[in-house]
Amino acid sequence: MRSTKTSGQEVVSKGLNGMRNRQNIFGPLLRTLCLLPVFIGFFMFSQGIRFAGSAEGKERIALLPFENFTEDPNALKFLMPKIRSRLEDKGFMVIDEATLDAFLLRERIRTTGCIGREAAGKMGRELDVRGIVLGSVNSFSNGEKPIVGLSARLVRTADCGILWADNAAFTGEDFTTVLGLGTIKEIGQLTDRVLDALFDSLAAYPLKKESGKTYKIAVIPFKNDSRRDNAGMIATYLFLSALSKNKMFEAVEFGEVRRFMVENRIRGKGELDYTNKDTLAEMTGVDGILVGTVESYSEGKGNMPPEASISARLIDARKNRILWCNRYEYRGDDDIVMLDWGRIRSAENVAYKILSKIVKDMETVTWQ
Repeated sequence: MRSTKTSGQEVVSKGLNGMRNRQNIFGPLLRTLCLLPVFIGFFMFSQGIRFAGSAEGKERIALLPFENFTEDPNALKFLMPKIRSRLEDKGFMVIDEATLDAFLLRERIRTTGCIGREAAGKMGRELDVRGIVLGSVNSFSNGEKPIVGLSARLVRTADCGILWADNAAFTGEDFTTVLGLGTIKEIGQLTDRVLDALFDSLAAYPLKKESGKTYKIAVIPFKNDSRRDNAGMIATYLFLSALSKNKMFEAVEFGEVRRFMVENRIRGKGELDYTNKDTLAEMTGVDGILVGTVESYSEGKGNMPPEASISARLIDARKNRILWCNRYEYRGDDDIVMLDWGRIRSAENVAYKILSKIVKDMETVTWQ
């Protein structure tokens, strides 16, 4: 009779064999389950599906701190986060401040209201950004009658070309209705209105400008003969905005003009001799150079409206001749129709009206 008892060794052997059999069955299944998230992730990526919070598909840009031309040292602290938020709402991915600050420190860039071609290109390569937003705070008052005014530009890192430029300025009384209602007295609410107007024309895509026959213009910093500090630079940036909106002209980013002035030790504003004119023309390839002077720039007080007076000359970059020159002065109450309709309540908007008129006159210039 064959014994039915099983030795301990046989039990262990059978147990191991059973485990091996179960491993043979479940091993591939477990490996498949472990790899399943990887396959899902790969599928989502291949199908263009993005995870929540992903920045893929957004244009990476750098936002430089705006130049502060106001008397309020806290203007940038209040405005820059709001500007960043608006750009993100427009579909841009704005790089973090720490990364940008490290680059500015390393490259010793102190003036951030403009940028030169070399610095823009290096920023594009090292920070992986295609555009740079920069500008200025032209007016900012958080008093009983608040006022906010901004100029901004979007510059392409590849060639330092201005892709977009605009400006906006409001006072709280700009929203007052006939019955005296609607006046904005809170600076945050007024800032929102200014940002709405400023970025309304800015589109996230594409980062390119329409091609066509244009005249390339360099703007020398306006000389300031007014009592308002920084009025010359405010007018310079406002003119870049007016110029960029006109299809006939292409404005040179002011950072390139500033670099030319630094390298050639030019300190004077509002003028340029023919020798330096030739150097600037060769460096930037411009067709014309604009020089000018802000003779007056006043916000006005009480019943006195804001006013400004500006003179300008357009110089042929290839010939020693002046193509156009004129002088304009304007008051905020010059275009009132009735019941204050048409009134301009800020010197910034008065100056911009003059500068827009100058650009319009430049369309009639005979270049040949």
